[in-house]
Amino acid sequence: MAITAVPIQPVKTVSGNQPAARRIIEEATQTFKLGTVVTVAAAGDGGIAAWAGVTATGAPGSPAGISYEAASNLASTGLGAPQPNQPYTGIGSAVTFGSVPNEASAKNIPHGAPFNDGRVGIFLAEFADTIFSATLGNNGNTANWSDALLSTNSLAGLKLDTGGNFWYVDLNQTNSVRIVGRDLRDPIGAGNRVLFQFISTAVIQF
Repeated sequence: MAITAVPIQPVKTVSGNQPAARRIIEEATQTFKLGTVVTVAAAGDGGIAAWAGVTATGAPGSPAGISYEAASNLASTGLGAPQPNQPYTGIGSAVTFGSVPNEASAKNIPHGAPFNDGRVGIFLAEFADTIFSATLGNNGNTANWSDALLSTNSLAGLKLDTGGNFWYVDLNQTNSVRIVGRDLRDPIGAGNRVLFQFISTAVIQF
């Protein structure tokens, strides 16, 4: 059966601390969703971009983490981000509307609308301390949990689901993650979630 995944999310840490996270400038024209595997773009200005699903060697283009914010489709990389040693000078691509009388540079902002400062938040992959949860699959199809996965086939990869929306743990690959358990929130069955850690040699080290 073709697989439909859910967003990847951190569920716990080995140490008991909060998952390591950072907000980094976003590469231009990105439209990825929350829970996406992301990388630091090898080309362009080095912003956070959706991972292509190929490189997992620690080199540029390898996984950098999991997004906890959706991309903003910025016109340029890091649009609105504060510059080093400079005062904050703009609001990037925050939601605005209309105009303000007698204030040509002022903006109307809806109540509760967040500022967009040109950065996007990610949970870092470089620390094996963080344990993530993702749907289990095998080369585009759903897969069932087996305790044997922990002893005979704990290495796996990450791949986009059938609709190209979210990433799942793929048993057909062995290049980027290690399965460490079953997500007990799901019953055992096709497409249940598993717990995994990134392989330290496969990801970008900040």
